Order: sequence, then structure tokens, then C-alpha cells
Amino acid sequence: MTAALPIVFVHGWAFDPTVWDQTRTALGTARTQCLDFGFFSSHPAMALPTQPYIGVGHSLGALWLLRHHGPLCQGLLLINGFSRFSAAPDFAHGIPPRVIGRMRTGLQHAPAGMLRTFRMRAGIDAPVPSHIACDRLEQGLGILIDMDCRPDLRHATCPVQVMAGMHDTIAPPDLTRACFPPDGPIATRWLDGRHLLPLTHAVQCAHAIADLTRRITPP
Repeated sequence: MTAALPIVFVHGWAFDPTVWDQTRTALGTARTQCLDFGFFSSHPAMALPTQPYIGVGHSLGALWLLRHHGPLCQGLLLINGFSRFSAAPDFAHGIPPRVIGRMRTGLQHAPAGMLRTFRMRAGIDAPVPSHIACDRLEQGLGILIDMDCRPDLRHATCPVQVMAGMHDTIAPPDLTRACFPPDGPIATRWLDGRHLLPLTHAVQCAHAIADLTRRITPP
């Protein structure tokens, strides 16, 4: 599959760019670039392209792209994503801040164990990398608590598509529906999966990306 525009991938919390490996392979010769929050590397690499592109985000990466995608972004695919994560007085289906607070405590006291537990809840039992950048993971939790991209979603000028897992326990279906109401302008494609669709449903993710790029004429 060949994309007319480069595709920029942004991973989620507790993961790194390797979460996209299978999806990128399924895309074949498409031009792709992965950003990196630096959770398990020596430094982050979060510079978006200076040319038009398609943005694909997973979980935290989807939230980050909603805020930062900018006018060069020609389309967004949000996988296991959300426009807000934590609960608020006007967002009852969000994740209670106390849950994220417990994650923060676990990160401070036993980071490897906490990350492994989170990854298992997400749907994968894989070793946690040896280098853990707790400060950047802490910043990521801060984004999940504080960032509200519902206004960004309303004002997005590029096409936005959503893929979600029917059995996602990290971003549950009620959270997804609160962010992207079934009767709203953005349709959600539901898959029989959990929170790691880029790993468990890589071919379906690649097909959705290819479909999106085919419908967009490069500027």
C-alpha cells in the first residue's frame, strides 16, 4: 500500500514506537515516521513534520495529536483514543483521577512492576525495557489527568476517524462513546479487541490508514 502523504505515528503511555512495527509493515511502502515520548529512550523525539501529513495516534498519542496536530495535518486516525481521559464534573465517563493517582504512586515506588501491570491490563505480557524515564512517564500521566481536547476536536479542520476496542479496559467503551457520541459527526469503528489494536489488529489499522489517505488529496 502506498500513501500519497507521509504518515506520522504517536504511541501511547507505557509504550514506545515499536508498538507500530506491525502496522507499518502492513502498510508496505508507505512513508512513515514515528514520534517518541521518550518513556524508554535517552531523549524524546516529538517534532512533527514541516510538510503535510496524516497523523495516527494510539491512546495518549491520539490525545497529544488532537492538541498539537496543527494546520499541516490533513487527516487524523485515533486508535484506542479519546478527547479527554480523566473524569470531570462535565465528563462523568472519564477515568477517576484517583486511579491515575495510584498509577503515579506506583510509578514512583516500583516503576517496572507498575508498568508491567499496566501493560498486562492493556493486553500484552511483554518485558518492560530496562531504561525507564520516570520523569517523562510522570509528565504523560499529567497529560492524561489535565488535557482536555474536546474543544480541539470540535475545531479540527481535517477529517477525523476513530477505531476502538469493544473490550478495552484502559479506555472503556463508555469513555469512547462520551468522547465520540454515536449520534455525532465522527463515527467510531469498533473492533473485537482490547487496548492494543496496533498490535492485535495491525492489518485492520493499516487498511484504515490507507483508506484515509486515499480519500485525501495532497495540497
